[in-house]
Amino acid sequence: VLEVATSAEEAELALIIPQTAIAQYETGEPIVLEGHLMYWLNAAERAEIKALVESELASELDRPVTLNLSGNDIYFDADQYFFVFSATIALLFVTIMIGISMVPNLMVEEKQTRTLDALLVSPAAPAHLVAGKALAGLFYGLLGCIAVFALFDFLILQWWLAILAAVLAVLLLVAVGLLLGSYVSGRSQLQLIGWFVVLPLLLPVVLVALRGLVPDGAVAVMEWIPTVLIATLFRLSLTPNVTISHYGLPLLVVVVSILVAFTLVVQLVRRQDRR
Repeated sequence: VLEVATSAEEAELALIIPQTAIAQYETGEPIVLEGHLMYWLNAAERAEIKALVESELASELDRPVTLNLSGNDIYFDADQYFFVFSATIALLFVTIMIGISMVPNLMVEEKQTRTLDALLVSPAAPAHLVAGKALAGLFYGLLGCIAVFALFDFLILQWWLAILAAVLAVLLLVAVGLLLGSYVSGRSQLQLIGWFVVLPLLLPVVLVALRGLVPDGAVAVMEWIPTVLIATLFRLSLTPNVTISHYGLPLLVVVVSILVAFTLVVQLVRRQDRR
């Protein structure tokens, strides 16, 4: 059993030998074993593993062997599995780099070339200008998220929630980037201040993952930071059973945070328009 179970190069199989199987072996009856596979294996891979194990064990035991894989999928703990943490950090890192790096740079460039001044005197309202920049940032941010999804697609079970988390992450970081771009006046100033914005957004996600090493009080506070809530939403997309009780409150807090951030951006742009 061990030789067959450990011979697979691409998938690990857990074999459970119940007491009934032992009794079947002793009485010479066909043997039924329970097999457990990771949930992401497709039907063809499952059929191949099932046929291989049944053939090898039947040859070794000199009697028919049936491997039952139905209802025995293995799911991981989304809070502890390393690839879940890697996927979450990758998603947030991509959105932070686009939101905090590209979007503010575009605004700084518009300030330096006086393009923003021309836009402010145009018939377009400040809210329209902000919406246009948000859509541009959303486009590039989602391209980065698609790359993350392509790399970690085998983990995702709730695609609608993963996409929602990605859209919210991009919108939040684009809003923060627009706030930063509205405040700074040059690229050197942007590079200096940018890191002071990136660290408070990304570091709490790492610290919350180190639960047990970080004081519980600090974790309880950091769990309400929008980027941490987005990480929670994304992790929920990697689990099989998700209800509104799991994602409802985090989703509400993130949406409100995004609306507040964009409202502040519109106010800053309107103030520049008055000048």
